[in-house]
Amino acid sequence: MQPNNPTQQGYAPYSPSGGFGYGYAPPGQLASWPIRVGASLLDSVLPMVPIGVGLIAGVALSSGTTSGGRSSAGGAVIGLSYLLAVLIAFWNRVIKQGRTGQSFGKKVTGLKIVSESTGETIGIGRTFGREFCSILFSYLCFLNALWPLWDQKQQTWHDKVVSDLVIKL
Repeated sequence: MQPNNPTQQGYAPYSPSGGFGYGYAPPGQLASWPIRVGASLLDSVLPMVPIGVGLIAGVALSSGTTSGGRSSAGGAVIGLSYLLAVLIAFWNRVIKQGRTGQSFGKKVTGLKIVSESTGETIGIGRTFGREFCSILFSYLCFLNALWPLWDQKQQTWHDKVVSDLVIKL
């Protein structure tokens, strides 16, 4: 009789061989395409807040100029608002998401990015690579965003590059 092995892992429906067997099974179910799009839209709106505030403040500061153009103070405020937007997007999509597996949009929609092999968060470095590939692939071909619609693991190309899964908690 074999002793009980508490380290034995469960069923792996996403094993590399594509068959049934023992191995890692991700916590939660794979996130569907519509909810992923919703999370991405929320993440896109977050950096727009400082841009909107900066544009309003920049126009207000420039309203008194006689030439009808933008004052240097108004231009500086608008420039700073764009810089703040980039910093917020980087913090949200790379640092926060890398540490916790959830950006603002993913937290609101109940999604999490996990490693395909371990189920743990993928870290800041892999998240940076994931986001870089996301921008690159989406710029080159819109199919990256649509790929989860017919992919077995509902992954985009940038998910495949860093071997992650997006799951619904």
